[in-house]
Amino acid sequence: MDFDPLATQLIIFIGLLTGTSAFAWGILAYPLGIAPKASARYALANLLVILGLFLSTCRDDSTSYLFWFGADLSLLSGFILLRWGTQQLFKIRDSIRIDCLFLFSVALIMLLFKPHYSANIQLGILFSLATFIIFSQLALDHFIHFKEVKGSNIVIIPITAIALIFFTRAIILLFAPQAEDHLASIAKAEAVPMLWTYIILTLVINIAMFGNALTRLVDKVRSRAEKDYLTGLWNRRAVLLSLDRIHHLWLRNGTRYSVILFDLDYFKKVNDNYGHAAGDAVLKQTANCVNNVIRTTDVLSRYGGEEFLLLLPATNEEEVLLIAQKLKETVSDNSLNWQGEFINVTASFGCATVEKNNSQQELINRADIAMYKAKAAGRDTYYQA
Repeated sequence: MDFDPLATQLIIFIGLLTGTSAFAWGILAYPLGIAPKASARYALANLLVILGLFLSTCRDDSTSYLFWFGADLSLLSGFILLRWGTQQLFKIRDSIRIDCLFLFSVALIMLLFKPHYSANIQLGILFSLATFIIFSQLALDHFIHFKEVKGSNIVIIPITAIALIFFTRAIILLFAPQAEDHLASIAKAEAVPMLWTYIILTLVINIAMFGNALTRLVDKVRSRAEKDYLTGLWNRRAVLLSLDRIHHLWLRNGTRYSVILFDLDYFKKVNDNYGHAAGDAVLKQTANCVNNVIRTTDVLSRYGGEEFLLLLPATNEEEVLLIAQKLKETVSDNSLNWQGEFINVTASFGCATVEKNNSQQELINRADIAMYKAKAAGRDTYYQA
């Protein structure tokens, strides 16, 4: 195949760009260990794109399944790996089986055409439609993820644009086959604008994926900074920030809220009699059983060693007592089976509802006083400030 000099330079540049991206993703996967599984898939995706590009440049007047079908399937496999990497990064259900079935179906349809320039337009349409479907699904994965986490979904725009570009390419080749040299060839001078488009797409998709990986890293760091390492609950710093938001909401619209501060009874004896591993298990079980019965709007945190703080938005004095009773029963009903021996777990609860001129710290202090009154009353009970 005779290549236009500028087209040749652009193809080499695409290869270098993709190779650099593969290397960068490999560094992220190992030794940096940043989203290693997802990064490894992104690295392999770029390598498959390089392979597909190389095979495409080897096409000539002879019939070759490798240079035609192999090239297109390699490129499509790279695009699918981009999707798998994103699914791994976002921790959403993978589509490996469906995508493999889709790729197999595309391969079967390819067999209907001769792997030669005589079928260049038909294969170009098939490849474009397959790419459109893959990137549409990739955009959908991003939409679902960012909708659930309430994050910025601006990354969906370039991915959707890529899908639309390939759909447009398929339509033009279908209804204007005279555009073959511009859209279905990489060797001629007419293909230069399309090659520039491919360069931009390569940059955009890798930048978007790098953005995803960095966002995931930032979220992970933030989560570790705000979560208790043992129970997975919010830590003291995080719950106080939530308390500030709820308090300012009350100041603005008058919606009262309550807090419950509770402490596990005789927790030191658990550590002394059974060991700290048993104590950790008690803390985790308490966190889980309480988390399972509170509302989604409530905020549960590990406030201290064996002390927990629960924020209850839009909750008055009567309602907080009902919640405290439910929590008391929940905790006491969940004894821990530790190495064949049952450890009874109870807690003392202090309830407080915000009053006029209360600061956040004053409200917690009131709940703390109520909690110690519950302990003085014999423990395994609740008391209201």
